Amino acid sequence: MEKSKSVRLDPIFVIGYMRSGTTMLRLMINKHPDLFIPRESGYFQRLPMKYPNRTHQVQDIDKLVKSAPIGSYGRLLDKEYFRKLLQENLPAGNNVLLACLYQAYAVSLGNNDVRWGDKKPQHWQFVYCLRQWYPDAQFIHIVRDPRDVIASIEDYTRNKNVKLTNQQYIFNGQLLPSHIVLAWHWQYAFKIMSEQAQILGDKRYLMLKYEELVAEPSYYAERICHFLNCKTEFIDEMLKFREDAKNKKIRDDSSDSISPHNLETTKEVNQQRIGRYKATLTEQQIGDIEFICGDIINEMGYEEISSNISVARQAYLTSICNLLLLAWKGLRATRLMRGSL
Repeated sequence: MEKSKSVRLDPIFVIGYMRSGTTMLRLMINKHPDLFIPRESGYFQRLPMKYPNRTHQVQDIDKLVKSAPIGSYGRLLDKEYFRKLLQENLPAGNNVLLACLYQAYAVSLGNNDVRWGDKKPQHWQFVYCLRQWYPDAQFIHIVRDPRDVIASIEDYTRNKNVKLTNQQYIFNGQLLPSHIVLAWHWQYAFKIMSEQAQILGDKRYLMLKYEELVAEPSYYAERICHFLNCKTEFIDEMLKFREDAKNKKIRDDSSDSISPHNLETTKEVNQQRIGRYKATLTEQQIGDIEFICGDIINEMGYEEISSNISVARQAYLTSICNLLLLAWKGLRATRLMRGSL
């Protein structure tokens, strides 16, 4: 692990399956004056693939300053400050490069002397690497009922005519029903995070339930502050995150209008979306999801509502899940060969 001179190496990682409240949680944390988690950027996926296993040298600084800022934040970045951080901290690996970049973003947006972090649902795949890169990092994992997660994804993609291209939708809408693929992927991601949680321990890993967070936001904001060892007098400010959800510089969507995908974050915290799957998913879809995710649904205290599915259906779902596991492992192996985390 490189010794840093002037950049923080104790980031906060917000993780959770998509449509689980990660954006809301990120905005809430970002309202604390001592913390900074910018919009999703994909840097942790892109830069390691661009510079696999590389130790960056001082002579690389011009190239790094020119090429590292990807996306909308690149237009906001104070490149001179970024250059200064690199000069003070190189030679170093990608972990320090990313720390310099995020700290420079924080300063560029007026957030000095803050602890930086990153939010990306896909980070569950890379926790094994992130915890080694940053031994002082902490991980906040938000979990939502998989039936509501899948209902939300399917509602959004159906109503907005969105094509799903992310790697989790293997065979989606072509050979296999999307709710089955999503249910398998949700439970697989949960199991991976559970394994990592055992390694991280209570001081580095905190799991929150979406349903509990929206029911008692003040209580869980305080719990987050205690976990991160930061001041608790800003809890009221943290609950005003919807103001930032409308801010083009801060919200995940940098377009002129707020994306329907993030519209809920502009509203008061509420419980209206809990259990909405009952009105949007079919009985068979609910039964399939509960069969695939049943052990975790029970573990998390969610109520199962579907009647038992047939033995033939169970065999069909089991065979699909086995196929998806093989396909996923092949996909991950390919990405690792390309330099992904």
